[in-house]
Amino acid sequence: MDQNLKKQLQDWLETPADKRDVTVGAMLCRRITRNITLGNNYERFPARFGKMVEYQLSKFATVRVKENADHAMVERLAVQAEAVAEKHALDKRLPGFDNWQEQKRIAKTPDFVKGRRADHDSLPEDIQALYTENLAVMQKMRHCRAQLLVIMNTKDSSVCPDADRYPFVKELIDLDAQYRANWQRYDTYTPDGGK
Repeated sequence: MDQNLKKQLQDWLETPADKRDVTVGAMLCRRITRNITLGNNYERFPARFGKMVEYQLSKFATVRVKENADHAMVERLAVQAEAVAEKHALDKRLPGFDNWQEQKRIAKTPDFVKGRRADHDSLPEDIQALYTENLAVMQKMRHCRAQLLVIMNTKDSSVCPDADRYPFVKELIDLDAQYRANWQRYDTYTPDGGK
């Protein structure tokens, strides 16, 4: 995103709502999202779509301007997120797929049961909680991956700007870090404090 467009976006959002030119906002929205149909509707009916233009631009500003996320950064994060998805086989169907809750299906997988320590029941509650917390973290990772696939697998790639992908790829990477940190703490805990 070029600096001129960033400045125009910030200026438009900082202008009081009653003094904003919605047509200018609609043109900015069209340039940013590259969704021609949506942009045309915004430009033709600015009064009707004024709130939507504001929402789209503020969403974009939050993700791209405030966090300084550019296209190259989102692409790098997407590559990392793809590696995380592959490492954890997030696209693979869970064994025991039935009407059970997802939590029960994951708990039945050999990989998850395999990670449980033999002395699990004698560990402090906070360390035991890490084991079960990773179950919830894995569910969130699967959810993020599913959302990313929905966003990225549209016929028209112009409706998938970086502003839509960024929160999911970032969350997937953060959840992977939390998942690994939980396992590290769980696996390396010694009851005597490492003495």
